[in-house]
Amino acid sequence: MQRPSSSPRFPVGSALPAFTLLATDGSLISSASWFAGSHAALVVFGCNHCPYVKGSDQELLEVSHHFAEAGLRVLVISSNDATQYPEDSFAKMKEKAIALAFPFPYLYDETQEVARQFDAQCTPECYLFNEDLTLAYHGAINDSPRDPAKVTKHLLRDAVEQVLRQGSVELSFAHPLGCSIKWKG
Repeated sequence: MQRPSSSPRFPVGSALPAFTLLATDGSLISSASWFAGSHAALVVFGCNHCPYVKGSDQELLEVSHHFAEAGLRVLVISSNDATQYPEDSFAKMKEKAIALAFPFPYLYDETQEVARQFDAQCTPECYLFNEDLTLAYHGAINDSPRDPAKVTKHLLRDAVEQVLRQGSVELSFAHPLGCSIKWKG
């Protein structure tokens, strides 16, 4: 059964927004060039401090590695206000990307403009686009992002498999579970 996205401002079927952000390796990454030629495009809003992100990091890495050869490209974006949450600073993001050997760019959305384009609300929050770069799945990585030992549903993994196989997913929205994005001001 297909449920609509919880976001009326960025519903399933929306086109991938155009953006360019600074990656922890110092490069500028644009969504258009990074995802060009991909069979599935995944944007995840994450951060460093959130226990739900920390509990999901391993599954995200596994999904990224498992589907890379099939054409999945991944970007992770931190949009949190680093003044309120120093652990989410760009310097700390660099440390995390190196420590976890991220196979994908970890981008800093300092202005929070990209999070607003996606109408992102929490971390981790996943946006999976099909080969046409149209939003096919929005939501959670799994049903227990904080505690990997309790996962019974691999929501993102299932969605990626379906997008790569047929371009759409049966369950297009699964309410993301996590910490709220830490907005400025």
